[in-house]
Amino acid sequence: MARITKPLTNTQVDKAKATDKPYKLSDGEGLYLYVSTNGTKSWRIDYTRPVTKKRATLTLGKYPDITLAQARQQRAEVKSLLAQDIDPQKQRKEDERQKLLEANNTFEAIAKEYIDRQTHLSSGTLKNNRRYAKYLNEFIGSTPITQIRPIDVLDACRHIESKGYLETAKKMRSLAGQVFRYAVQTARAERDVTHDLQGALKTPEVQHFSAITDPKEFGRLLRAIDDYQGTFETKIALQLMPMLFVRSGELRHAKWEDFDLEEETWSFTPRKTKRKTGVSLIVPLPTQAVMLLKQLQEHKRSDYLFPAIHTTTQPMSENTMSQALKRLGYTGEQQTIHGFRASARTIIVERLKPSGNSKYDEELVEMQLGHVVKDMHGRAYNRTTFLDDRRDMMQKWADYIDRLKSQG
Repeated sequence: MARITKPLTNTQVDKAKATDKPYKLSDGEGLYLYVSTNGTKSWRIDYTRPVTKKRATLTLGKYPDITLAQARQQRAEVKSLLAQDIDPQKQRKEDERQKLLEANNTFEAIAKEYIDRQTHLSSGTLKNNRRYAKYLNEFIGSTPITQIRPIDVLDACRHIESKGYLETAKKMRSLAGQVFRYAVQTARAERDVTHDLQGALKTPEVQHFSAITDPKEFGRLLRAIDDYQGTFETKIALQLMPMLFVRSGELRHAKWEDFDLEEETWSFTPRKTKRKTGVSLIVPLPTQAVMLLKQLQEHKRSDYLFPAIHTTTQPMSENTMSQALKRLGYTGEQQTIHGFRASARTIIVERLKPSGNSKYDEELVEMQLGHVVKDMHGRAYNRTTFLDDRRDMMQKWADYIDRLKSQG
């Protein structure tokens, strides 16, 4: 007949004292309190391993960190595992491995890894992404990505939305989706939970970049740029922006190797659509632009046309031209650097007239802006097409803005 062990009481456990030899106080079914010679008390359980049938001991934790009731609960869990032929020691190691894996797979860790890999993005975009990640991390940064629910992401975004930053909240949701998709691709998540948040955030009003579209006012701005008293490189950049109307980042990152001043062309792949199309854009250079570039070439100090002031290995800061425009008296509410694209598009379509036509086709201007333009069959035009038409347009545009400047 099996010996019946009387269960321990809390008083027995609490009053157990050290002796000159370690001893055990049994609670039954393999569970006991082990009392060492220095008085340390720990819960242990003896059991038979499912496969080898060898005896083994599992330490559950120290008393009083683990109470008698908690030790009995752990005993029940051990017996449940054994009933399924699972070795509790192996299960404990697997649980610890999983915890470590989850600790390294928090949203914050994966977001940092993802952003650090986006080397093709501009410094400004990377800076913004890190800012959006910081806001998200305040809510879900320390959470394993597999445990994040749609509502957790929504709460983070709505916290920013409640402060009136609707566009930022949208950008946060977008970045969170990118991080989740990256986690899925790297086998650290099953799905992108932000798919469930479509339409959950308020839609911000579209805010266009300020742009002067009145020819007379635009002429005043062009004359102010010609009178700019700042650095030579910044002045040339300001003069080229309204003439070529590329994106400011494209001009700042422009390299000499992409220019052919004999053929009067500048060929590059627009940074904004590089991943989508990978198609180069050819910018026909009017004679006025070639003259400015030749002046700039005489002072060449970098592979970049417009290097930063303190280094030749990085392009000009995105704020350099904006600050120069402000020093000329034009705030962001009147004209922005990016707004030169809208100024050119509007004035070219409304005012310029090519030979034999009433006006330039809007699609031709869109193509020169680097936008994707499709033909009647829905196929995107190659950006190298209609080069002669675009060359004619760019020269007439440069001549037109010269006339605007002379009318002051």
